[in-house]
Amino acid sequence: MKSQLSKPARSKASYTEEYKREALQLWRSSGRSAAKVAAELGIRAPLLYRWAHLEREVNVSKSESKPSRSIPELEAEIRRLRAENAKLLEQREVLKKSLGILSEAPPRGMPEFNR
Repeated sequence: MKSQLSKPARSKASYTEEYKREALQLWRSSGRSAAKVAAELGIRAPLLYRWAHLEREVNVSKSESKPSRSIPELEAEIRRLRAENAKLLEQREVLKKSLGILSEAPPRGMPEFNR
């Protein structure tokens, strides 16, 4: 009968938030790959990627929790954008008409431009 050798249980390493931030800062500022930075720190590269992902999720949730603008502010912005949109539509129509006028062949009585 064969006896199985069991691997010794590895304890899960825990890192402080400060260490994680410093490791991510080192990785981002160095311009090197995650694998190289992780090897220097004695950790695996996927761990750096996981920390970066978690940091992005935290930042996104913080930005979503910002208080939204009030209804009067939003209505004022809508009015401003509608006015700007109307002005741009009018400018576009003017440009279309001027392009049509400039693209027409000159009347027969007009002298032609020679180069």
